[in-house]
Amino acid sequence: MGNLASSKKKSFALIQIGAFLEYFDLYLYVHMAVLLNELFFPKTDPYTTGLIAAFTFSSSYILRPIGALVFGYLGDNYGRKSTIIITTSLMAFCSFVIASLPSYEKIGLTASVVMIVCRMLQGFSSIGEFIGALTYVAESTKAPQSYFYTSLVAFFTGLGSTFALLVGSIFLLIDSQDGWRTAFYFGAAIAVIGSVARTQLRETPEFLQEKKQRKSKQEKLTKLLPSGPTKKYFFCYLGVECLRPLYFYFSFIYLGQFLRNHFGYSAAEVIHHNLFISAVEAAAILIYGRMALKIYPLHILKVRGLFFLGFAFCLPFLIEQAATPFHLFLIQCGLLVLGEGVTPAHALFLKAFPTIGRYTQAALAYALSRIVTTVLTSYGCVFIGEYYGITGLTAFLIMAILIHLTSIYQFSKNYDKKSQEAYQQ
Repeated sequence: MGNLASSKKKSFALIQIGAFLEYFDLYLYVHMAVLLNELFFPKTDPYTTGLIAAFTFSSSYILRPIGALVFGYLGDNYGRKSTIIITTSLMAFCSFVIASLPSYEKIGLTASVVMIVCRMLQGFSSIGEFIGALTYVAESTKAPQSYFYTSLVAFFTGLGSTFALLVGSIFLLIDSQDGWRTAFYFGAAIAVIGSVARTQLRETPEFLQEKKQRKSKQEKLTKLLPSGPTKKYFFCYLGVECLRPLYFYFSFIYLGQFLRNHFGYSAAEVIHHNLFISAVEAAAILIYGRMALKIYPLHILKVRGLFFLGFAFCLPFLIEQAATPFHLFLIQCGLLVLGEGVTPAHALFLKAFPTIGRYTQAALAYALSRIVTTVLTSYGCVFIGEYYGITGLTAFLIMAILIHLTSIYQFSKNYDKKSQEAYQQ
């Protein structure tokens, strides 16, 4: 950040810290689900347990399209700053409720219902946080620096996920029974601190200039939705984003259960194992961001996607030959490193949308990609895995990669080539 003004450095630091805290809270349950699902849901057979795990994983995505419309409307009419303060506060509240919630054995089905509602609200909040942070940074920098700085947002969300595993592991070592509650209280506390700190943010110059030209006119929601030329960019962004829920679920949830069933891992051991995988993913995001300073982001996405396609074809053989947890660790790292979603091309996709309407359209595309793919992934992995095994799951993954690659090529074909001029000057 050496070439940034001090005020912008401070704003970016607050954005990155807030993204870190938000995703710490969001992924704390995801990574500890192998333990918490046993506490807040009835004990059943392995197949039903898989369905419960799928439901808790997908529940955080159910309200995301609504969150995209709500926070998109607020962000495009009242500014990027206010939305990311609200989302951080809501995430803190949900974490506090989860930490205080009695188990299924004590209050029965009420525990399950409250947990699901909290997960849905966390998903509702997270859509405004992530897209809000990306939009803020993209509008505050120019290419190619914007590719790196938006990748930093993704890096800090990944770091938040890794830190969630680390904190969860530490507190479980200290207290194997209720250590997870301390972790959630910790998450709620730091989210509150992050929310207060973000009140010092300044609105982005690009948004302020656009609003000034429109004389602060409040736009109706229908005018903020994709129309005309932006529709193709909307569907391209949606298609590119559809890959992440699948490879994330496959690596952390499905193969996490594989560790328990085939290698006898306990819930705590799975969490410790996934900590290192998450750290590898965060490092990969940072490396891709640095690469984007020299290599056009869409070129990175195309090459990475083709390598991922080849890796996916080898996946059944690799998993069948996995004789140790370390072998599985390498497979999981391959999934996360090669399947790293849109990074480092976030700024390119965001800039394709008009300034007023950018927040709403990007958030809606992101949310729809998550709810559609996550529901298909969560339950598809359970059903396909039950009847067709790893071969069926791999076919599902290959289909998602092909959609991902097609969307990248379509976006590259239609998008204004001026975005590449930063590398030619």
